[in-house]
Amino acid sequence: MLTMIKRWQIRYLHFWDRLNVLRAGLLGANDGIISVSGIVLGAVGANMSNETLFVSGISGMLAGACSMAGGEYVSVSAQKDVQLSRLNAQISPEFRKSKDYQTKIDEIDLLNPLHAAIMSFVSFMLGALILLLAISLSTPRWRLFNTVVAMAVALTLNATISAQRGEIPIRRVVLRNIVIGLVTGFVTYIVGTLLGG
Repeated sequence: MLTMIKRWQIRYLHFWDRLNVLRAGLLGANDGIISVSGIVLGAVGANMSNETLFVSGISGMLAGACSMAGGEYVSVSAQKDVQLSRLNAQISPEFRKSKDYQTKIDEIDLLNPLHAAIMSFVSFMLGALILLLAISLSTPRWRLFNTVVAMAVALTLNATISAQRGEIPIRRVVLRNIVIGLVTGFVTYIVGTLLGG
């Protein structure tokens, strides 16, 4: 299985596209964790039932994943168009008509919008799933605490992977991720409490 994945990466994922897919995956997971935790913490603040929390979380997860994937596809498509435009500006019209032109295009690290969109969709769902499990498996008394802990753990894991790939200080990235997650959760919880009350 790992050999097949490696072959697929070598054939379809070139250097810049690999970086692009990694970026989409890390951002997708981060957004999934923060968005869905914000949704469910707002619902917790409004003192909704576990069933309502679960449905709200699932809806937010699917809407967010589709939104992220669509955004990635549009964004990376625009980047690819710029790449091709600049490439074509540097190549003579005669060469564009030759057989070698397509070979050259294949060898160049063009970004693939579909790769980024798929990775963003899947990673958003996985990030959101952690929060959905935490809230669904909790009793009403513990669901706020468990959701906040699950969010902090998930954001720490994602930030650690991100920092290792980028060779930057892990502590700073983890702290930044957790602070953003806590602020989001706090705001939505307060709004939920006010509206639910």
